[in-house]
Amino acid sequence: MKLTFLGTAGGRIAVMTQARASGGWILEMDGEMLHVDPGPGALVRAKQYGVNLRKLTGLVISHAHPDHCTDAEVVIESMTEGTNRKRGVVIGNEHLLECDKNYRRIISPFHAGLPERVEVMEPGGTANVGAIKITAAPTRHADSNCLGFIFRGSKTLGYANDGEYFEGQENHYRGCDCLILNVLKPRGFNWPTHMNTDQACKLVGLAKPKLAVLSHFGMHMLKAGPEKEAAWIEKQTGVKTLAARDGMFI
Repeated sequence: MKLTFLGTAGGRIAVMTQARASGGWILEMDGEMLHVDPGPGALVRAKQYGVNLRKLTGLVISHAHPDHCTDAEVVIESMTEGTNRKRGVVIGNEHLLECDKNYRRIISPFHAGLPERVEVMEPGGTANVGAIKITAAPTRHADSNCLGFIFRGSKTLGYANDGEYFEGQENHYRGCDCLILNVLKPRGFNWPTHMNTDQACKLVGLAKPKLAVLSHFGMHMLKAGPEKEAAWIEKQTGVKTLAARDGMFI
């Protein structure tokens, strides 16, 4: 299993100023290559960090907020070799194909017709990309349709995504070799429907992954120092914890 972070920014200010990049991340496992949450700059950062998006076999989009989906259509065009080859899978929530009073659809009807298939998921639902089984998990986020994901293949990867901790959330991520958490705020800073370091510590301590990786940092988190927050979680939980950096490989 290989992870490549094309961006580690979270929240409007960090994204709009590009205090950190916001291109999402890449999972390579069992012969598959998945791009998860391609926010603003995903295409540019892939070029910068040597990731060939034409090799993608899937695109996973958790919700309709711009920092998670802005570059979705151009990534689909890359995956389908400039729209010339019908290939790949696109997975996401209902906003992939439907709009509501708050959000437009994430991909156009034209782009929805380019991959081999589009899978719309709800919590508890599953989809397969080759040998990787993807299960959707619930979140508590401003976009009520936001999904977490568990990727199961030769390794198990959890993605808790945006949202504040809720009782029982750890049950979805027990047994993970790696758990990625979107931690917008440091200790002592609360923002409704988003996770801070205190909540991340609780989730990591209960889920007990082999490795925890923090990402999706807001400005307060960047000022506090993501590495310091990760070290504090590791000390509290005994779980090895890293703070992701733009362009980092795991």
